[in-house]
Amino acid sequence: MTQYRLGSILMDMGLLNQSQLDAALQKQHQQVDSVGWQLLGELLIGDRVIRPKDLDTALERQAQLIEQTLFNAPPHPSTRNPLKRGLDIVGSLVGLAILLVLLPFVALAIWLTAPGSIFVAQPRVGLRGKQFKLWRFRTTTPNAEQQRQTLANQQGRKFFEQREDPQVTPVGKLLRRFYIDEVPQFLNVLKGEMSLVGTRPPTLDEVKFYNDRDWQRLAVKPGMTGRWQVHRDKYRMSFDEIAAMDSSYINRWQIYSDLQILTNTAFHIMVGPQPDRLEGLRVASEINKVSILSVPIDNFSMQEFLEELKSGFVLTPNVDHLMKLEKDAEFANLYALADYRVCDSQILMYASKFLGTPLKEKISGSDLFPIFCDYHRDNENIKIFLLGGREGVADQARIRINSKIGREIIVDSYSPSFGFEKREDECQYIIDLINRSDANVLAVGVGSPKQEKWIHKYRDQLKEIEIFFAVGATIDFEAGTVQRAPKWMSKLGIEWLYRIYADPKRLWKRYLVEDLPFFWLLLRQKLGLYKPPTFSSMYRSNEAVKNSSQDLH
Repeated sequence: MTQYRLGSILMDMGLLNQSQLDAALQKQHQQVDSVGWQLLGELLIGDRVIRPKDLDTALERQAQLIEQTLFNAPPHPSTRNPLKRGLDIVGSLVGLAILLVLLPFVALAIWLTAPGSIFVAQPRVGLRGKQFKLWRFRTTTPNAEQQRQTLANQQGRKFFEQREDPQVTPVGKLLRRFYIDEVPQFLNVLKGEMSLVGTRPPTLDEVKFYNDRDWQRLAVKPGMTGRWQVHRDKYRMSFDEIAAMDSSYINRWQIYSDLQILTNTAFHIMVGPQPDRLEGLRVASEINKVSILSVPIDNFSMQEFLEELKSGFVLTPNVDHLMKLEKDAEFANLYALADYRVCDSQILMYASKFLGTPLKEKISGSDLFPIFCDYHRDNENIKIFLLGGREGVADQARIRINSKIGREIIVDSYSPSFGFEKREDECQYIIDLINRSDANVLAVGVGSPKQEKWIHKYRDQLKEIEIFFAVGATIDFEAGTVQRAPKWMSKLGIEWLYRIYADPKRLWKRYLVEDLPFFWLLLRQKLGLYKPPTFSSMYRSNEAVKNSSQDLH
């Protein structure tokens, strides 16, 4: 990317020679401790090597080179959308009106705390590589840059996070807490240099290290706010994580998404960012997992999961599971230890979209298990044991499945007595039966959370089992003793309505009373107000969970 660098352009224009450039770059690095970091153009002007007019011409040429070379594709739809520009204009006018009201009070507070300039202008790179000055209220001491750099050198730190910057004044902390320091940026929005919502505005130093993917982030206007700004983990995000969020915004942009982010920003300003309580998991920032009420759900399509699954404990979270996890510490702890958690609910699919992190596909246990059997139709190494159902139901399911598959993929089955999990003698009988069966896959369908707890408790005694499924009513479905809801009801997310109709005495309370608070908790998560239960080991590191798992046996 050297052809886009300012020094190379100035030399091409005959305004600078190599020795002058080398001297300026050397001075730039030498004076960091005493003066702070200075941009190359500003340093050259200060040394009277070039004129301000020369710098403006060079920067314009730089922007044109970047635009011609890296943005040959048609303009991004957001840059031509009249609704987005109209929203920017209206929003910036309202923001500037607020600025006029706040200005006397903020200016006085800044000057009394740390006399000096009221505003700071920071060089940024905008749409298609064009540079502009981003305006904000000053929140630090006047010589903050030099002091910050000295402290960073003493402590061996590259930079300070905003919330712990030692040079922020007391007034500056208050301004940053409510994002008042950014109100002057409404001027940038009105001028068209920024948008209310967009990508994170990069510094000139960041752009030096851009690759081709990063340059594409400049296909839209940078924003005052964006997905990165309202993310609860933004203070710990890496550059790559921010870039991934910006890319997602660009690829999925709709005017609706801007309105959603603006709404999130309003709540974010009022309540502040919530700390990430997942510690080791940090699932919200992982592209292969989606966090709903703090449960990390693996984001696979059905085909991807079948190809991925070679061993492990598979859970299929649904709304009922998530509500039980709010109260059941044992259930929450084993959930943290599971190898896979795949979405078993269309309601959770809707919830993931509502949270802005959509899941790829619903993989319910009642769909996954028969598809798994068919996928391994010709794989003689897969041998399954069925555990569940009323007396004789598991054996009936075994016969029907084997008939459909065309081989004895189900090698044995057992329907336990009611309350078997409390009788150690029957549990040991089942374990011996499974171990003698030559099975390496176990499917347990005795209801949740009983089935998950039983697997977790006895998993270590089942030495030959490589894959564990908790499948709920799937054994009854496969045996033909219970009918599933029509597919159209499942796709719409109202399968629960059919199940209430089929078994109202047992299920009405679950769906209409116990699971209903899910929607309130989901809204709180959307607003950054959700607090997971403190007992759950999901909020410790995986290693800590494993060390404490013996408490569940």
